[in-house]
Amino acid sequence: MQEYQGIVRVRHAGLDLAVSAEALDTVTGELVEYGATAQLWPDVSEWTMTVRVPSLWDVAAVAGRAVRAAYEKAGHSASVVRVDAWNVTEWEQARGLSD
Repeated sequence: MQEYQGIVRVRHAGLDLAVSAEALDTVTGELVEYGATAQLWPDVSEWTMTVRVPSLWDVAAVAGRAVRAAYEKAGHSASVVRVDAWNVTEWEQARGLSD
């Protein structure tokens, strides 16, 4: 397994996690194993999370499913709009080259 950092953007009509503490607690609780952090807007959220999967191609499926399941656990639906991902080790090595 390799470690990837991913950003998952989701849409969730009629839900603003910034003002819904109970839903936010449930969603973040479900994503705690991924070390997830979020940026929140009405109807849209971006989750930055660490995913351990065999390849880059697996990040969107695993991270997307985890985020959708977290919203379902909170009683809301969410649609994954976009997933960006990168290999953590390669990113750190590339940063070292530019220093």
